[in-house]
Amino acid sequence: MNKEILEKQIEQSLKIMEQSKDWNITYDEQLKILTEKKELLDKFHKDIKEFEGIQFYLVGAGATQDNIFTIQARKDGQPIATIKIAEDKTTVTTTTYDESNKKNYGCEFKLKDQDIHTKETMQFLTYFNKEMKPKGKINEQTHTQAMLLSEFAKTSSYDKLLTGIQPCKINKSLYFPIPIILDPKQEEHGYIEILTRTKVRKLTIIEPLTETQTPESVLANGTSKAIFLLNLLHSNIGQSYYRVLGFHGRVTEHLTIKVCIAVPKELKSKCKEFEPFELKANNDSIEYHYMTYETDGAKITKIDTTLNN
Repeated sequence: MNKEILEKQIEQSLKIMEQSKDWNITYDEQLKILTEKKELLDKFHKDIKEFEGIQFYLVGAGATQDNIFTIQARKDGQPIATIKIAEDKTTVTTTTYDESNKKNYGCEFKLKDQDIHTKETMQFLTYFNKEMKPKGKINEQTHTQAMLLSEFAKTSSYDKLLTGIQPCKINKSLYFPIPIILDPKQEEHGYIEILTRTKVRKLTIIEPLTETQTPESVLANGTSKAIFLLNLLHSNIGQSYYRVLGFHGRVTEHLTIKVCIAVPKELKSKCKEFEPFELKANNDSIEYHYMTYETDGAKITKIDTTLNN
C-alpha cells in the first residue's frame, strides 16, 4: 500500500479544513435539533422497532416546524419511502419510489403523507419487513453498504461474523450517514456512510471497494472523511457529537480513527492484504486496516479482518 499517497491526502485534507470558513455552523444547528428534539426520535424508535427487515436512515434535521427530521426507509439499501417527523405527527410518503417498489419488490402499496399509525402505513411496513429478493436491477453499492451494516448491527455473538463492532446509530434504530458539508452553498456533498465503533472504543470508517475503484482511491476517500471527523470532534461541539455517536468518554487531545477498506472476495486480486499501519494527522492518528468479505447476494457470509487485532 502506497503510504505516500495517503500522507499527501492527509496534508491536503488538513489544508482544506483550515481554509473552510463557517463549515461548523451547519453541524451546530444539526446538533441543537438532535439534542432538543430527541424525544421525537425516541417516539419514532418505538413506532418502528419491530420492523427489523427495513433500515431507517436519518438524512435531514431541522428544515421546518412541519419537517423537523427526514428519514429514509430502505430495503437492501434501496430507498422505499420518505418519513417526515413534525412536532405533532409522523407521515410516510412513497411517491418517488412507487415505480421502483413495484418493479423491484412487486409492492402495490402507495402512500402520500400517510400518518405512521394508519392501517395503510402498517401494511406497507409489514410488506417490506419480510425477506424477499429484489427482482429488478438495484444499486449494488448501497446494497453492499446495507449488508455490511446489517451484519455489524447484530447484537448476539451467536451468529455474528465479527464481534466487537457496532454501527454508530441514533436510538438503536436509526443509521446516521454524516454529511460532509464544507461549503453550505454547495448542494452536492459526500457522506460517511459506514461509521462504526470497534475495539477499543475507536471510531471506524469502513469503505467498500467496488470494481471501478482503485484501493488507493478508496483509502484516500476514507482518509479525507477521517480528517473531517477529527476536525468535527475537536470543534466546540465535538464532545456533544461524540455522545450522539454512542461514546460516553471524553474527546481527548489525541484521537485515533480507523479507516478500513472492505474488499469483496471476487476483487481480492485487485487489493492485496496489508498489515495495519498508522499515519499522523497533526496531533491525531489514522490507523489503516484491511477486510475481506463474502456474500450470498442477500447477506454477508464471511469476514476476515485485522480490525480488532
